[in-house]
Amino acid sequence: MTNRVHRLLWVCPLWGMEVHLWLAWRLTQGLRNRSLNAAVLAGSLILVAFLTLAFVLFPARTDRVLRWGLRLKKRLGRLRWLLLAVEVVIFPALILFSPVAGKFVPWSARWLGFFLISLGAAFFLAPYEALRIRFQDLLRGFLLTGATFTFLSAFVDVSSYPFPLSWSEGNRLWDYSLMFAKHRYFYPADQPIFAHIDLGRQFLWGLVYLIPGVSIFGVRLWSAFLFTVPYLVFAWVAFARPKTPWALMFWVGLWGFLFLEQGPIYTPLLLSALLLVVAESWAPWWLGGGLAVGAGFYAAMTRYTWLWAPMLWGLMLTMGTDKVGEEQNSASKARKIVALSGGGLLGAFLSGEMNKFWNAALGLMQKYLKMDFGLSSTAVIFPAKQPLVWTRLWPNPTFPLGIVFGVIVAIAPLVALWVLWYQQGFWRCQRWRCGLFSVILVYFLAVGLIASLKIGGGNNLHNLDMFLISMLMLTALFWRQGSWQWLQRRSWSTVEQGVALALVTVPLYFAFLYASPRRIPEEHYWRPALEAVQQAVHDAHAQGGSVLFLDHRQLLTFGFVEPVPLIPEYEKKYMMDQAMAGNREYFEQYYRDLASHRFALIVSEPLVVRWEEEREHNFASENNAWVKWVAAPTLCYYEPKATFKAVGLQLLVPREGHVDCRDVLP
Repeated sequence: MTNRVHRLLWVCPLWGMEVHLWLAWRLTQGLRNRSLNAAVLAGSLILVAFLTLAFVLFPARTDRVLRWGLRLKKRLGRLRWLLLAVEVVIFPALILFSPVAGKFVPWSARWLGFFLISLGAAFFLAPYEALRIRFQDLLRGFLLTGATFTFLSAFVDVSSYPFPLSWSEGNRLWDYSLMFAKHRYFYPADQPIFAHIDLGRQFLWGLVYLIPGVSIFGVRLWSAFLFTVPYLVFAWVAFARPKTPWALMFWVGLWGFLFLEQGPIYTPLLLSALLLVVAESWAPWWLGGGLAVGAGFYAAMTRYTWLWAPMLWGLMLTMGTDKVGEEQNSASKARKIVALSGGGLLGAFLSGEMNKFWNAALGLMQKYLKMDFGLSSTAVIFPAKQPLVWTRLWPNPTFPLGIVFGVIVAIAPLVALWVLWYQQGFWRCQRWRCGLFSVILVYFLAVGLIASLKIGGGNNLHNLDMFLISMLMLTALFWRQGSWQWLQRRSWSTVEQGVALALVTVPLYFAFLYASPRRIPEEHYWRPALEAVQQAVHDAHAQGGSVLFLDHRQLLTFGFVEPVPLIPEYEKKYMMDQAMAGNREYFEQYYRDLASHRFALIVSEPLVVRWEEEREHNFASENNAWVKWVAAPTLCYYEPKATFKAVGLQLLVPREGHVDCRDVLP
């Protein structure tokens, strides 16, 4: 393949992105209207097209310019690292935080910007003596730019904005506060406050409330930290080995971070996995057993679907070999196997969540496989009563890829890498061990698929958390057997380059899909809404009426409204779960309270009676359940006093006179 043809293969996708951007930005129309903004954007695209064309037509001259640039870089010395840091931050700053971030919503804008910034990063990362930017340098540029973007995208919503930035964020912030900051609420101190959240997440996210007077900004900052830094730590620890060069571990850790962010994965499960990795790699068997107990307990108390993960991970990690062909049947190895797997099982047992797991599993089998276990409807916990939305297996409005194709896309490059390593003799696996690993992966995949299909999920891969972590653990096992030497090769075949490129760019597809620009309304947009809810809450409380915060409980948590007696039992997330389960008994009391006008004021998200089709709208099944059980009955007995769509706030007051809602109630 000639030099020009090889370069053309790299440049053609860039030209395709530029054409898509020209159309997406409507630059032709903007130039006709003499728009300065359109002229700047069009000029930028034309300049990039001209430079890439020169790259193809004049390889000798562009190589000469590149060599001159590399010599200039040598003169910069350590200053080049500062320039590198500034450059890789430019990409997420433009796409996520800048005033023109909205221009980078089209996929082509993100990929084009990503490639150009990565090319600049590769220039700074290339060694001084290099005559051109090598593929490995470009790959490292992709990794660094992509990891920086993914890391900073988690901090987009860190602000002092008083209203929720996602459907459940406001009440989640309230949930997290109850373990360590219950004193913030007007509620009897000797009575527990019910929160629809597991203790594992409530504890971890609630730690920040130990800081006296912590603000909503600080809590959001802590949440962003938990969704980023533990990912990096886990990836680096999983691949850390004494004889492996630190530079390799740094880059593979960045890749592990990107791979895990494809979920994304809840941090409590990552911390449990981290304890097991530390127990297997760095601790004696007796201490490792203690860490495994902690991992099993913490995972199970967070989610009962994670009950068996620590035990199975303990088996997976201890059954791995350190070198190709090495047998490890020693007594010390046996002790570690028993300590880690047994410790994980003991921790799960101590959590007291085993009955809940079997209740849900048997309930699902009784419902969908028509197997009679003698469980009554009252014995089945409500998650097992909720329907499965089978259409989310395939591309749909809720998740464009669909769960099946999403999983295939996420793991295909990694499986291809395993095959390459195996063919080149970097790792081996006895049949019984490979069989054990396969059974564990299939179990985690099955649990993740069922959880993703349950109504309320399926918009990403976060329910495949155990499966994705297991894939990364197996990669770390193969890595320790010697596969890390593959990264030290100076040249790769075309197939190897394609696999390596996919390993980096596929996780970025999910990063670009999930990330959205910072869109926090300016104060003059949300201030009237805040003043309105403050006044409404004050008036209702002053007149002796009760105020139900169906939503927006963060207003109480951070003192945006005056303290009023808390009514904890009717909370949006819990009500949504009960609606998806069709729990008529739960809602009967709510409807009686509505009919008696128990609440002088209801603070909610805007309630609308709008029915949707699953094939046309995202989360249509969830919307219809909410409309049926909550929105329609509430709007029958109560009417909106004020609605602020920009901040997702609605104030409802009782309708005057007699209201007959029998035809509206489910």
